[in-house]
Amino acid sequence: MNILIIGANGTTGRKMVELIAKQGDHQAIAVVREENQINDLIALGASEVRLGDLTKDVSGVISNADVVIFAAGAGGASDELTRAVDQEGAIKVIDAAKANGIDRFLMLSSVGTEEPKGELKVYLESKATADAHLQESGLNYTIVRPGPLSYDDPAGTVETKEHFDSYEDRKVSRDDIAALFVHLIDHPTQSRVFEVLSGPYPIAEALRNQ
Repeated sequence: MNILIIGANGTTGRKMVELIAKQGDHQAIAVVREENQINDLIALGASEVRLGDLTKDVSGVISNADVVIFAAGAGGASDELTRAVDQEGAIKVIDAAKANGIDRFLMLSSVGTEEPKGELKVYLESKATADAHLQESGLNYTIVRPGPLSYDDPAGTVETKEHFDSYEDRKVSRDDIAALFVHLIDHPTQSRVFEVLSGPYPIAEALRNQ
């Protein structure tokens, strides 16, 4: 299958590309914003790299794919850019996927979207709006809401629940989140939303509960 990864140049997106390429069962199509990012993604194993700026029209980029993974984010650059990328950019991609007949959509979201507050309020509101749009789109979606992300080496284990009461001291590795998404490609869930934290369960086992 062709797996279209939006935000492929981010830390988690790059790992997704690398893992898909190493497994060899599917083709990773990377969508990046800058032309100078193309060679790096090809070196990681992307079968194709497309240029797409989420603050602009990306409808022509979202095509010829079996699964879309949305892993893009503004990185907290500004409230305006956060809304443009994490909310409106995601909505554009969802609508384009539906218009182009791409049925499966995997969304990298965040815990805290149900009650946006604090210094991440705009980010969480943007994620919540995008998630709601996906849920209403008619697409076969999976929304993954990880807790605080770390740059730690992968543990290979996580814990998933519909909702955790606390996220304290439960940072999850970006590499483990990437591996979870790659696992979902061949083990799809149907219209599911769940949270992910660090935990004791191998990824495949953790996802069987979903």
